[in-house]
Amino acid sequence: MNNKCTYCSTFNLDFSETIAYNNPLFPALINYGMLSTYPDYSGVTHWHKDLEFILIKRGNMTYNVNGELIPLTEGNGIMVNSRQLHYGFSAEHKECEFICVLFSPELLCGNEWFYQNYIEPVTENSLYPYLYLGGEAWKNVILEKIDGLYSDFIGRTEQEFPYFAVLDVLLAVMNLLYENLDGNAYDTAKESNELASLRNMITYIEEHFAQRILLNDLALSGACCKSRCSFLFKKYLRETPVTYIAKLRLRKSLAALLDSDKSIADIAYEYGFCGASYYCETFQKYYGISPLKYRKTQA
Repeated sequence: MNNKCTYCSTFNLDFSETIAYNNPLFPALINYGMLSTYPDYSGVTHWHKDLEFILIKRGNMTYNVNGELIPLTEGNGIMVNSRQLHYGFSAEHKECEFICVLFSPELLCGNEWFYQNYIEPVTENSLYPYLYLGGEAWKNVILEKIDGLYSDFIGRTEQEFPYFAVLDVLLAVMNLLYENLDGNAYDTAKESNELASLRNMITYIEEHFAQRILLNDLALSGACCKSRCSFLFKKYLRETPVTYIAKLRLRKSLAALLDSDKSIADIAYEYGFCGASYYCETFQKYYGISPLKYRKTQA
């Protein structure tokens, strides 16, 4: 199994997540994940242009898509559409094993007419920021194809990556989505003003996480007032801006904590905390362990 721990993500210029594709030259990812590899049994809020498919193999977790919580249990899954804010988590800190497959729509953009008329009506469809997969026959077919693709992937070397199988599954899945989703909401010109504002504020945090971030400056980056800023974080991320910033700083600090011999104080100041004591207190609060013990357990 190819367990990828993605809590130290990298980002593009617009701070959408940079996907660690199996082959950097071919924008598709096939991965088997375990929720326990994420600190606090929770992914980090992110977005990307890729379509994301999750199939639960064992256990359960909750997926947050634009602030809506979707419970996922063994045998079912979810499709997260392009550029939607999302992450998975277990509030009970219980293990969940899942297949994760990402496809970039760019794989099908060889013909502009086809792309605009058959791909964008799915990827730009405002009625479907996500699609719960399970129950209906056609949705179960999608899950079966995702499961089969992973089975075809297991044990292959990089040179044996199933490129044609990926394209075959992608075309079949897109065909099912196109035929079964309501295309009346298709609109490439508009995007939720709230989501656009929130993405801008998240981008501001990414750019200034090591500095002191004032709520007023954060709100200005999203072209809104302070109360609106707090409202948007609560609505879509289900946490306050202060909590989001603290968790982001913690996640970013993990690389230095695990991959260097820097002192706790140096790491604390480098990642925006006012001192070692506050860093340790925050780390213990969210991860249930001290930074030093975490460093030792992961060594």
